[in-house]
Amino acid sequence: MHPAIGTASSNHARLHVLGGAVAVLLMVVSLLSGCTAADTAATNAAGETVGDSASGGRSTVVAETVAQVQSRLSLGESPAETVAAAVGPSVVNVRVSGVARSQFFGDQPYEGVGSGVIISADGYIITNQHVISEGGYVSDAIEVTLSTGEVIPAELVGEDEFTDIAVIRIDKEGLTPAEFAPSAETTIGEYAIAIGSPLDYANSVTLGIVSGLNRTIEGSDSTSLVDLVQVDAAISPGNSGGAVLDSSGRVIGIAVAYMPPESTGAQNIGFAIPSDIALSVAEELMDTGKVSHAYLGINYTTITSELVQRFGLSRDSGALVTQVGQGTPAAEAGMRAGDVILSIGDVAVTQDGDVVVALRRSASGETVPVKVDRDGNEMTLQVTLGERPVSG
Repeated sequence: MHPAIGTASSNHARLHVLGGAVAVLLMVVSLLSGCTAADTAATNAAGETVGDSASGGRSTVVAETVAQVQSRLSLGESPAETVAAAVGPSVVNVRVSGVARSQFFGDQPYEGVGSGVIISADGYIITNQHVISEGGYVSDAIEVTLSTGEVIPAELVGEDEFTDIAVIRIDKEGLTPAEFAPSAETTIGEYAIAIGSPLDYANSVTLGIVSGLNRTIEGSDSTSLVDLVQVDAAISPGNSGGAVLDSSGRVIGIAVAYMPPESTGAQNIGFAIPSDIALSVAEELMDTGKVSHAYLGINYTTITSELVQRFGLSRDSGALVTQVGQGTPAAEAGMRAGDVILSIGDVAVTQDGDVVVALRRSASGETVPVKVDRDGNEMTLQVTLGERPVSG
């Protein structure tokens, strides 16, 4: 199944089910799955997650794989050739099917494709949440195709819409898990190799470099599209949930989005969820089936010149608080609508994505200083963060 690519009137990816097939409609930023897109409303918080190491003997198998990669590189092989040979078996094709629910078109069957990365020898696989769900509902059937061609049904272990990470599992032992590199070791200009299933071409390999770090996609209305790794390795619909690797064959990110050339004029601007975030969320999902997120309880938006003029704001950057929920941690600390958030803890806030980054580095129950500008006066509020309520 090959999705049709077109344009949409919104700023983020929308999927429309057409006669059992799926058309991917793209504008400024597109999620990469050929099946389901996270069209998530802004939610103002995401939590940094922690967890125990994934089970299944990952470290022994991976140490040998990385050593093989480094040995081949020393012989002059290209990074893409070497990494593809070593890590290809750790990347899978993920196919889904289900019924999409729409108030305008009614219930319609759909099929779709994405990618995944094996994270334990006993069958755990990381992918994007938007790959295995549509409109907030998990797909009825999830199927994994290994690099050997073997097709195995998969079950959902857990999903997290705030980071767009999900974990699925297949009944299979002796798999080759990938190694995840610490995010602190990812550097601008190093090789970036993407492996996934663009347009259902399984285990496709592309080569580029890391173009930038800590990227936030403004206007995406998604808490998952912040603090991203930017790469110029070609990635496309169907790469979602696949691996972005360094030249040693270590995963530096999980492919999640790209800027489509037909609507932006940009070339080769892709994004991946950093390895630390992806793996820690996956491990927490494996341990508990859910993820804990720090929570302020506010609505907010990036300050623009239009907002400055309209409301006579004293700041031209920061996050403007538009609503404070009753009884929330922010309300208890005295935060008000109209406050401009300047920093949370040690994270400077210049745009709305910085709020999400700050909360990812914090934990529910932690008290953090939040510096705000209120009518031209700076003050610091001590906010004891809550735990984000489970949606739906």
